[in-house]
Amino acid sequence: MTAAGAGLYAHLPYCASRCGYCAFVVTTDGSSRDRYLAAIEREAALLQEEAAAVGFDSIYLGGGTPSLLPPASIARLLAALRSRFGVEDGAEVTLEANPEDVRPAAVSAWRDGGVNRVSVGVQSLSDAELEAVGRRHDAARAREALATLAGSGLSVSGDLILGLPDQTASSFRASLAGLVEGGVEHVSVYLLETEKSKTIEEDRRRQPARYLPDDAQAELWLEMGETLAARGFGHYEISNWSRPGREARHNVKYWTRSATLGLGVSAHELWAGRRRANVSNLEQYLGALEQGRRPLAFDLSVDAAEAVREEIFLGLRLAAGVPSARIEAYVVGAEDVRLWNDYEAWIAEGILRRAGDRVCFTERGYLVSNEVLSRFV
Repeated sequence: MTAAGAGLYAHLPYCASRCGYCAFVVTTDGSSRDRYLAAIEREAALLQEEAAAVGFDSIYLGGGTPSLLPPASIARLLAALRSRFGVEDGAEVTLEANPEDVRPAAVSAWRDGGVNRVSVGVQSLSDAELEAVGRRHDAARAREALATLAGSGLSVSGDLILGLPDQTASSFRASLAGLVEGGVEHVSVYLLETEKSKTIEEDRRRQPARYLPDDAQAELWLEMGETLAARGFGHYEISNWSRPGREARHNVKYWTRSATLGLGVSAHELWAGRRRANVSNLEQYLGALEQGRRPLAFDLSVDAAEAVREEIFLGLRLAAGVPSARIEAYVVGAEDVRLWNDYEAWIAEGILRRAGDRVCFTERGYLVSNEVLSRFV
């Protein structure tokens, strides 16, 4: 899988409330929103010259809750980005949205403003599970949002979380079925990472019965893959399935180390052989741009050895895997002398498999992928 052009990401950190599992840089105070949008435009202007010769075939508005912004603000932002960068005709333009913001008038305005793909955070179609993690919508509102999007002409992706408090095997199956029947062309399913939320981590310690055991989650994960395959979805990345041709063009750029620019607080990018990231403090971000400079937290050159290592641990996330010659040369030359034996064991145990001249995870291997990938980070 390749990504032809460069990608442009803009982080919009504003949310109506913070969900119990969230570990992103967000704020529920919208008082700085106009300053922030002006700062994004200033940052785009600062990057315009170095990106002048590059074509962009994806824009991704993430957050936060981008759909919380007025549609006119989204349209203005997209117009500003197109005026500064060489955004190609037919570029994938994604907006992250929460179900409570998906109304016919808003969807129409998003489309008119240049959005052609919406990633909607359904997370669950169980009211008890949604309430347990502080989601503002209920299951009925999520279904209504999916129905609105299904008739909009936009490409639609839906997110679910496996491992939510009070989730059961049957409720997860029902959420998955409802999402697919809602007409989505792309599905992202994430495991709840309890360690990223002190509240959820403490709750799981106090009330373990509220949470599916790890082995039950593993079996549901494998079952989910079979269900989605039977419905015409291909498993192309650890957490992502899509109908043919509906893979997330922008996100594929991260896994294939394609060029990306990142605008906004905490945004990361890979550009001209360097990894750069903005500060995660909102006021520092705003202040720097109001003074006419990018608010970089770091700017690091990626040397050849580091690039190979990234190619392996990012590429293994994809179903296509990585060239076997590349990973085996790395393993043989690694400072960790145990890595070759472990690599051979992963093959023998069916965690990794050789497919022609490539190496990739098996479906069961994805369940322990963090353990494997951490050896290359």
